[in-house]
Amino acid sequence: MSKPEPPTRWQRTILVVDDEDIVRGLVARTLREGGYRVLQASHGAAAIGLLELQAEAVNLVICDLVMPILGGRELSIWMKDHCPELPLLFISGYPKAYLEAHHLYDATVPMLRKPFLPSRLLETVEELVTEGPSPEPRRAEGV
Repeated sequence: MSKPEPPTRWQRTILVVDDEDIVRGLVARTLREGGYRVLQASHGAAAIGLLELQAEAVNLVICDLVMPILGGRELSIWMKDHCPELPLLFISGYPKAYLEAHHLYDATVPMLRKPFLPSRLLETVEELVTEGPSPEPRRAEGV
């Protein structure tokens, strides 16, 4: 009996959550060009709505930390209660000192610092969807 093949990129769905249309669109386009299916939400509350309907179909959530309505930190708390196995990747353009001062930084969640190269995004996404979240805390890149 052979072992089932792992899902290919086109079988994986990434939820991109960012309040900036341009950033969300660029991340989504990069992921689609990299072979992923993409869902989009403009804030954490919209992301929760999507996850309540189809969390089992999502393989990774990429979320900006600072957003109106419901930010990334609040979304991560909700996810820990409702879909704890779902990997999360934070993205932020704010300096680490600001994030820490406002209790937004979480060293247990991987983070890419905006701006980042499309290749770095795809590399990080592939790592998270194939290996899952690391048990070791990851440092925020570039902060």
